[in-house]
Amino acid sequence: MSKIMRLTDRVKVKVGEITFILGPLTQMQKIELSECTKIDTNGESVYDLTRAQTLLVKYGLKGIEGVTDADDEPYRLDIQNGVLTDDCVSEVFTLEEKNLYIQSAWQCLNSIPDKLTDPVNGKKLKGVALERVGKKKAVE
Repeated sequence: MSKIMRLTDRVKVKVGEITFILGPLTQMQKIELSECTKIDTNGESVYDLTRAQTLLVKYGLKGIEGVTDADDEPYRLDIQNGVLTDDCVSEVFTLEEKNLYIQSAWQCLNSIPDKLTDPVNGKKLKGVALERVGKKKAVE
C-alpha cells in the first residue's frame, strides 16, 4: 500500500553528528522553487540554484539537533509563520554539513526515497542516514 506524507510529517536526515528535521513543502512552495530563474550574462534565463537552495532550506527545515551556538547553548531555529527567517537561513548556511543536507532534502521533495544518493555518481551518500517519522514523533 502506498503512503502519503502529510505536511505535519517529518523526516530526519542525520549528517555526521547533526540531525536535520525536514517537513514536506506545500504545492505553492514547490512551484516557487521551480520558478527560481535569473538572467545570465548572455541574456538567457537560467535556473538560480543558489536561490532555490535557500528556499529549500527556508521552507523545509523544521528542526535541528546536535548544533550549539557560540555560548555552547543548543542552537534553535528561528521559525516564523512556519518558515525560517532570512537570518536563520544565513546561519544554517554557515554549517559545513549543509551541502549533504541540501542534497538529501532535494531527494525528499516529492517522496521519501529508500536511500539517499549522490546526484553526480548515483552512489549512496556516505555519512548520511534517513528516518521518516510521523507527526506524533516529530520534533518542531
